[in-house]
Amino acid sequence: MDIDYWDKICKNYCSEILSVYDDDLQGIVKQRIKEAGAAFSSARVADLGCGVGRFTPLLANSFGEVDACDFSIVGLGKAKRRCRGLGNVNFHQVDLSRDVLPFEPVDFAFCANVLIMPTLDKRLRAWRSVCSQVARGGSLLLVVPSMESAQMEFYDSIESHLSDGYGCSEAVRLSIEEKATTADLRLGIYQLDGVKTKHYLREELKQMLEVREFEVKSIEKVKYPTEGYGNLFRWDWLVSAVRK
Repeated sequence: MDIDYWDKICKNYCSEILSVYDDDLQGIVKQRIKEAGAAFSSARVADLGCGVGRFTPLLANSFGEVDACDFSIVGLGKAKRRCRGLGNVNFHQVDLSRDVLPFEPVDFAFCANVLIMPTLDKRLRAWRSVCSQVARGGSLLLVVPSMESAQMEFYDSIESHLSDGYGCSEAVRLSIEEKATTADLRLGIYQLDGVKTKHYLREELKQMLEVREFEVKSIEKVKYPTEGYGNLFRWDWLVSAVRK
């Protein structure tokens, strides 16, 4: 996942990617942002990995000041246009896995599907950057892909192939990603739209935040529409945590 990939995604955002903002069936992410804004309306906040700025206007209207950052100049350009007329938003081109953020730690940080790099060292650097940008006593609202959801899609695919008349071995073979390695699957690296993407276990998230001195307040499902077997849906994890 390099800058060329994200520039391409940002150019054709609506057709390229499932949108947390637009496709969240219950609107739970917007709801949690509004709740935090109602409690701390004058707080400084960060939109870490803002992309094309789908959530940035909501953050600007809910809080006192917003620092929004992304490493895609294409995404930042769209985010700036989306926030035209809002005087409390500052934009920064930043690679969270490499750069020092050019603003102080904030009271509330929002980070949606950013900590998804398949490379462990790059992902851990981004984790460090995101967590350190939350002030002591401040809150983090984090959205990441769910490994449990990906596993359910795998079982869903097996059931679908079985219902089409395939035997068990063939149904399993057809359901495994062609380019998947054993190491990838053990680390929660699954393909999304042909791109290797880190997915997280619920307990893995809890542990990663606790060792970084965060108290996890809640872990919820962000449900998305999907076509599949039975009544299954796809979900991300939405984590709310406070830095100690």
